[in-house]
Amino acid sequence: MKKQIGLILFPLLFLLSCEKTKRLSESDRLWMPYKGNETLVFKSNTGDTDTIFLIRKDTLWGYPDPALSTNKYEESAIFSKHSDPSLIANHRYLESYFLTIKKTISGKTELVIGLSAKDAVFYRLSSIKTDSLSRINPKTFTTTNRQYNDVYIIEAEDYVGNFYERSNFVPKLYWSKSCGLIRYDKKDGVFWELEQK
Repeated sequence: MKKQIGLILFPLLFLLSCEKTKRLSESDRLWMPYKGNETLVFKSNTGDTDTIFLIRKDTLWGYPDPALSTNKYEESAIFSKHSDPSLIANHRYLESYFLTIKKTISGKTELVIGLSAKDAVFYRLSSIKTDSLSRINPKTFTTTNRQYNDVYIIEAEDYVGNFYERSNFVPKLYWSKSCGLIRYDKKDGVFWELEQK
């Protein structure tokens, strides 16, 4: 009897422990327009300038539940050095992620945009599904420097209303699939456009 249980459990454990890797496809990678060593200069409609330094690009592997399986998913992340979004007397730069694109356990692809800049933060609690964006026709959008034909307008999320009360709240940003972040609007009417990449 013990042999029969062992003969049943061993193949079952073997099958459960087989690694399943969810990799980003070439079409997924088209949503990542950055190499990780760019400098993004933004200019506001009030004449201010701010710079976001993209300092590195990493490929990460996520293990959703390493205790139960060795399944893993790929994530590509861009890290940045950006102005502290808090208005303080002395300007300083902070480091954090700027953009991640990843495969989920279900095989879907998601974007997470972590925009923090001078007196500006984009709050979005859920990730952006690329298959949802792909169903939307991109817009043509013109900034003071250039016209883009592949722009998606991405709205912030604030389910409870806690973020909207903040002076640095960014309710919407403009994402070009080929160039990345090209503009973001603040709730007070100030907007920042990409001047140089």
